[in-house]
Amino acid sequence: MTQKVEVTQNERVLGGAAHASVILGLFTNFVGGIVVAGLIWLSQREKSRWVAFQSLQAVVYQLIGLGLGIVAFGCWFLFYMASLIPLIAQADRYQDAPPPIFWVGLGSICIPFLMMGLWMLYGLYGAIRAYSGADFRYIVIGDWLARRRGGS
Repeated sequence: MTQKVEVTQNERVLGGAAHASVILGLFTNFVGGIVVAGLIWLSQREKSRWVAFQSLQAVVYQLIGLGLGIVAFGCWFLFYMASLIPLIAQADRYQDAPPPIFWVGLGSICIPFLMMGLWMLYGLYGAIRAYSGADFRYIVIGDWLARRRGGS
């Protein structure tokens, strides 16, 4: 999966920073991390093949995370809204307490948050591996990008 390669300290910092930028997603709705990783890729694509590959992976990984986050929160929202239907349709029946499905719908918000948390942790794992000089590749994404770039 990963192997040690000879890279400079500066390359390791930039590669690690590209992956670690996934944390900016907590504060910028995922966009900040994509922008930072993209800027690292733009500035290093002609200078360091290794940094360019690490930062390109980070961009693609975070774009996929953004898409999955939108889908996950969209599904939660639809499920939550559907859980309100019995409450609206039979308001007199649920004057004292909402139906159990309401609580399931409300509690299911944990699923997209957990999914995004795990996504960020894997990005941070990539940052640690890249900072240590490993030729880190995300599962599926890394090999796909390597093939598209001609086996880097």
